[in-house]
Amino acid sequence: MRFIITILIAAVCLPATAQNNISGSISIEIFNNSRVPLENATVELRKAKDSSLVKIALTDKSGLAEFGNIHIDSYLIKVSAVNFALQYTAVFILPASQDGLRLPSIILQPAATQLGNVTVSSRKPFIQKLSDRIVVNVENSIVSAGSSAMDVLERSPGVNVDQNDNITLRGKAGVIVMVDGKPTPMTGADLANYLKALPSSAIERIDIITNPSSKYDAAGNSGIIDIRMKKDQRLGINGTFTSGYGQGIYPKTNIGSTFNYRNKKVNIFGNYNYAYRIGLNHLLLDRNFYENNVYNGGDLKDNFSKSPVSSNTARIGMDFFPSKKTIMGFVVNGNFNHYTRDNDNSSIVLDPQKQASSTFNSLATNNDHANNIVANINYKHTFDSSGKEVTADIDYGNYRSTSLTVNATNYYKLDGSQLQPDYILDGDQNGKLSFTTAKVDYVNPLGKTGKWEAGIKTSFVSSDNDAKFYDVSSGTAQNDPNKTNHFLYKEYNNAGYINFSKTFKKFDMQLGLRGEHTHLNTEQKIGNIRFDSSYFQLFPSAFFNYKIKEDQTIGLSVSRRIDRPGYSQLNPFLFLIDVTTYATGRPGLLPQLTWSYELSYTLKNMNFGLSYSHSKDDQNITLARFKEVFPNIPSEDNVTVQIPINLESSDYIGLSISTPIKITKWWNMINNGNIYYQKYHGTFSGTTLNNGKPAADIRTNNTFTFKKGWTAELNASLNTGGQYGYMVLDPQWALAAGVQKTVLNKKGTIRFNITDIFWTNLPKAVITYNNYIEKWHAYRETRVANLSFTYRFGNNKVQAARRRTTASEEERQRAGN
Repeated sequence: MRFIITILIAAVCLPATAQNNISGSISIEIFNNSRVPLENATVELRKAKDSSLVKIALTDKSGLAEFGNIHIDSYLIKVSAVNFALQYTAVFILPASQDGLRLPSIILQPAATQLGNVTVSSRKPFIQKLSDRIVVNVENSIVSAGSSAMDVLERSPGVNVDQNDNITLRGKAGVIVMVDGKPTPMTGADLANYLKALPSSAIERIDIITNPSSKYDAAGNSGIIDIRMKKDQRLGINGTFTSGYGQGIYPKTNIGSTFNYRNKKVNIFGNYNYAYRIGLNHLLLDRNFYENNVYNGGDLKDNFSKSPVSSNTARIGMDFFPSKKTIMGFVVNGNFNHYTRDNDNSSIVLDPQKQASSTFNSLATNNDHANNIVANINYKHTFDSSGKEVTADIDYGNYRSTSLTVNATNYYKLDGSQLQPDYILDGDQNGKLSFTTAKVDYVNPLGKTGKWEAGIKTSFVSSDNDAKFYDVSSGTAQNDPNKTNHFLYKEYNNAGYINFSKTFKKFDMQLGLRGEHTHLNTEQKIGNIRFDSSYFQLFPSAFFNYKIKEDQTIGLSVSRRIDRPGYSQLNPFLFLIDVTTYATGRPGLLPQLTWSYELSYTLKNMNFGLSYSHSKDDQNITLARFKEVFPNIPSEDNVTVQIPINLESSDYIGLSISTPIKITKWWNMINNGNIYYQKYHGTFSGTTLNNGKPAADIRTNNTFTFKKGWTAELNASLNTGGQYGYMVLDPQWALAAGVQKTVLNKKGTIRFNITDIFWTNLPKAVITYNNYIEKWHAYRETRVANLSFTYRFGNNKVQAARRRTTASEEERQRAGN
C-alpha cells in the first residue's frame, strides 16, 4: 500500500514541479528541390535519445514550422511530405535563449531519390492514452511475455474478467472483442478458450475504444477491444521467431514465427503460433435458499477444474499493388483448438438447520474441438493526392465445434453409504456457424480541412446447433428429452452510415449517422417452437474538440449504440453444469440500447474524462430457481439455472485519469485510473433491483531503462470491486515485475517476468435475491513465471504497412457456442 500511495503522490506532485523547467522555441523552413517553400509538410520534433515524439507542426505558406514552449534538451527533427522522401536533421541542443533557435533550412528531394539510411531507435510505452483510445503495446511489454491474450486483457486499464471469464470494460458489459478490426464470432466459453490459447507473442497491440464513431458497427455499449496481430512492416524478406515457457501450478509453453516478403508489386505475409497451456479454476460456492425470508436449505460446493488446451493459430495473406493508387489483397485466418477438461465437484447438502444432511460428488469431462476459418478479399483505390478513396471488403467465415461430455454423479449419506442410484449423463454436441458479409466505404475530402465519409454493409449469419444427451445410469443409453435439442438461427443485417468532419483553427468536429435493419428467425426443432423478429434503428454520433491552448484541449462526444445478444445467449438448450446447476439461453432476449456521453480534457500529456451512459433493456446473466424457468421438469427445490435476461435499464457515470510521468532519465511511469458508479433498475424472480455501488480501477506501469540493453518493468493494479446486476464484487489487487535483455547484436530479446506475484488477483463476490444468496470465490492461475526468447531476422528498413478493417466485425464477435 505504501508503494501505491507513493505512486499516487508522484502522479499529483511531479507534473506541477515540471512546469518550472526552462523552455525555448524552435523554427525551421522547408523547401522542395526547386527552392519553393513547401506548405503543409509534416514536421516532427523528437527527442534525440530515444526518438520519442514531442510535437508535430505543419508548415505554412512560406514553408515555416515553429515549436513553442519546448523544454531545454537534445532533439532531432523529422520532415515528411506527400511525394517527397523523408529527411532528418542532425541532433541539436536547444539553448536557453529568449530569441529561440532557428535551424538551417531543409530541402526535400522527390520520393524517387534514394537517401542514406537513418537509424531511429524508439520504445513505445506499455500503455498509451491517445485522443480516441487507449493503446496497450503488447510486443513492447516485458511483463506480457509468455502470457495469453486473456492474461494481457486482465492487466489492461479498465478491463475486468469475472469467474465465468466474462469481459467488462470500465465496469460495463457489452464489450466487442475484435481481431485486426474484425469482431470474433465467439462468445462465452468459446471466446474465453480462444483468448486463453492465443499467445501474447502473436499480438502487436490492443486498442481499447470506449466511444466509437458511426463508422464502426453500432454494437457494443461499453466499447471495443481490438487485438492487433503482428504483421512485419519491412521491405525484403524478414520475420521473427519466438518461444517461451511459463510455470504456475501447471506448465505453459508457446512457439511461433512471422514472415514477410515485400517488394514494389507484392507483399506476402503470414504467421503461425502454437500454444499449450493447462488452466486451473478452483471455485468455492456457498449457496443459500429461502422461502418467505426463512432459510430452508443450501449446499457448499468445492469445484476443481483442470483444463489443458492446445491451439494452432495461422494467418496468411497477400497484397498486390497493380498501380500506385490501387491495392488488392486477401487474408485467411485459421484457429484450431483442442480443449479438454477434468472437473471434480464435491458438494455438502445442508438442511433448514444448516446441518449437513448428505453429500454428492460429480466428475465431469470434456473433449472439445473448435475449428474456425475466416477469409477476406479486399480492395482499396486512391483517386488523387487529396485523400479521396474507396475501400471494399468481402468476408466468409466458417466455425465448427464438437463437444463430447460425460457427467457422473454419486450420492452419499453422511456415513458414506449410497443415498440413491448414480446419475450418468453423456453428451454429444455439434455446432456450425457461417457468415457472409460485404461492405464498401468511401472517403471524400472537402478542401484541406474537411471530409465526408459514407459506407454500406450487408451480412447473413446462419447457425445450426445439434445437442444429444443420453442417460446411461442404467448401463443402457436412453435419450434425455429434457436436454436433447436442435436449434437453428438465421439473421440478416443491412446497414449504412455517413460521417462529416471539419477542422478549424482551434476547433474540430465530426458528425455521423448510422442506420441498421435486422431481421432474425429461430427454430427449435424439439416442440417446433419458432421466433421471428425485425427492427430498424438509427445511431447518431457527434464529436467536438476545442484547443484552448497549444497544450490544452477539451472534447465532447455523444453516441447511441446497440448490444445484440450473442448467438449462444439465444440458444435455448439446457446444459448441465452439475446436478444442481444448469445453464440455458433465451431466444426472445432483446438487444440493449445505450446513449453514451463523454467530456474529455487534455493538459500537456495528462488526460481526464468524464462519461455518462444510459442503457435500456440492459442484458444481464442471472440465476433463477429451476422451477421458475422450467416448471414442467421435475426437480428438487434447491436447483438453479443461469439464464440471460433484460433488466429495465442501467445508468453509468465514470471519471478516467491518465498521467504519464518521467521520474528520472531512466524511470518512466504511466498511471491510469477509472472511478465509476453503475446503478441497475429491474425486477427478476421476485427481487427488485434499484441500486449500485461505486468502484475504482487504478493501474500503474513503470519502465526502467538501464545500460547495455537492460530494461525492466514493475506494474501494480487495484480494483475496489463494484456491482454487476445482482452481483457485488470484492476488491482485488496484483503486482507484476519483469526484466529484459537484448542480445545477438540487438536481434534477440530475452524476457523474464512474474505476474500476480502475491496471488491476490482472485475474484470474489456475493449474489443476492429475495429467495437465494450465493457467495463464491475463484482461484485461478494468475501467478505465473514466464521466460521467453525472440529473434528478429531479415531487412530492418522500416516501411509503413496498411491496416484493414474487414466487413465481418460484429458477426465474428457474436458467433457463439
